Amino acid sequence: MEIDVEPPDTNAGVVILGGGLAGCALAIQLQQSIPDVEVSILEKRSLPFPDAAHKVGESTVEVGAHYFTSVLDLSHQLRTCKLEKLGLRYFFNNGQNAPISERLELGQVYYPAIPSYNFDRGRMENLLVHECVLREIDYLSGCRVKSIDLDKDGHTVTYGRDGKTQTIRARWVVDASGRAGILKRKLGCQEGNDHQVNSAWFRIDEPIEIDALSDDPGWQRRVPHRMRKFSTNHMMGRGYWVWFIPLVSGSISIGIVADAEIHPIDQINRFEKAMAWLHRHEPQCARLIERHEDKLLDFHCLKDFSYGCKQVFSSDRWALTGEAGLFVDPFYSPGSDFIAISNGHITALIEKDLRGAPIDELARFYDQLYLGLYRAFMPLFQDQYRLMGNPLVMTFKTIWDFAIYWGTTALLYFHQKLHDQSFMQSIYPHLLGVFQINRTVQSFFREWDEVDSGAWCPGVFIDMQSVTFLLAWQTRLGGNLSDEDLKASIDENRQVLERLVLWMYGWATGNESEPQIDPYDFKLGSGGHKGPGPKEVAGLTADLNRYLEAGSATPVVTG
Repeated sequence: MEIDVEPPDTNAGVVILGGGLAGCALAIQLQQSIPDVEVSILEKRSLPFPDAAHKVGESTVEVGAHYFTSVLDLSHQLRTCKLEKLGLRYFFNNGQNAPISERLELGQVYYPAIPSYNFDRGRMENLLVHECVLREIDYLSGCRVKSIDLDKDGHTVTYGRDGKTQTIRARWVVDASGRAGILKRKLGCQEGNDHQVNSAWFRIDEPIEIDALSDDPGWQRRVPHRMRKFSTNHMMGRGYWVWFIPLVSGSISIGIVADAEIHPIDQINRFEKAMAWLHRHEPQCARLIERHEDKLLDFHCLKDFSYGCKQVFSSDRWALTGEAGLFVDPFYSPGSDFIAISNGHITALIEKDLRGAPIDELARFYDQLYLGLYRAFMPLFQDQYRLMGNPLVMTFKTIWDFAIYWGTTALLYFHQKLHDQSFMQSIYPHLLGVFQINRTVQSFFREWDEVDSGAWCPGVFIDMQSVTFLLAWQTRLGGNLSDEDLKASIDENRQVLERLVLWMYGWATGNESEPQIDPYDFKLGSGGHKGPGPKEVAGLTADLNRYLEAGSATPVVTG
């Protein structure tokens, strides 16, 4: 696709450093909300971007998918780079991980009511650039930012292009430069964390299918018509997971994500090493891939990909978005979610500022909220990678983590409330309770893993859509609740999560009666799991449904 862009004027209302996923999306959102705002994008790379971009970020979940297709209203434009997916799917480890039909599988059979997508990242970014140009947003490629001078009377960005040095003045500067973090580094806002995880990934120009890993008739019947290939598939083991993401171009993205202490980066930092590692840990997958090694498109490796940030929004009219700010972990594909949330905050701040209203309080609130969400979701991943080798504990954890997401953050985003300061302040006590209990539960999962090596449940399939309350919560994302009903729903969700804690504790201890624990402050103790067999695990979701429905003061599946 040929992209012809003109250089911007020397003045703009907003200058965005970086014209990739986050930067282009922000520019489009700003133009939608503030039609007369002048936006200029400075991008380091030359156009067009390669379809097989080295960047990760092909998989979206509900919030990110909703942002690109509905909030930005780009569903039609992105049709050639998005592939609707059959949810997230997990295959937990079993011995030498062969055959796949004997691994515990957690996933979905039918497409959910609320869609999510896999994207060809390079193709998607090209389409977003094209959309910016069509909307007459100034897009300048081949730029190298040399300096940024922040001033209350107007910021100045100096950049080099075609051997010349140029400047542009703007009221707002937004850093969307990805991991380069141009403005973040200038301001000294970098902040590390203790989540030491690495990744290596590559693309094969061939539609490799997970469904081809077994001809077992029973295994094939679980998910008819060989539809597993349309999921974001995760192969799980102690300290790692491997993704298989199908792309609409017909190629496939494959990646290894591993705890640095258990699987050092020097075991996966070249394609040959990564393949050797796969032969040791995921031999079926390795044999499937090596048939198509001649169609390798690219390979990349990233060390210590998770990091935080001291500040992302300022009333001094600067902001950070996407990976220029922070990055949590790719396990549940939250990258686009954080782009959606931060871009919404930035748009609201700029819109209010251009109306002449003070933004000091709102900027502080958004900054605290966004960083608070980052800190609230970090416990889902930090120190949890060793649990990935425990099929039973990880099944419980996955159900819990989905519940936290659909029952709080996603529900609030779909109802356009994460940017509503007064509403968010009104439900703060409920959210605080949810995040407090989540921190306790994530610790509980680690304790459970220490006393129980995990049940081997050959051939068991757990359908996530059979978990009644989860199905209801996901479907409810597409509803239209009033503010009062939404507040009530968040509080009811918190109560369901408290009940869920009791049920999980009962399973972990073998206590079939009502456990007498405080769900906000408890320890597993020395007791281990009662040792369920395959039939018990297969009936896990039915047991959960009965437990929640019997003990709920309000209907679990309402809304």
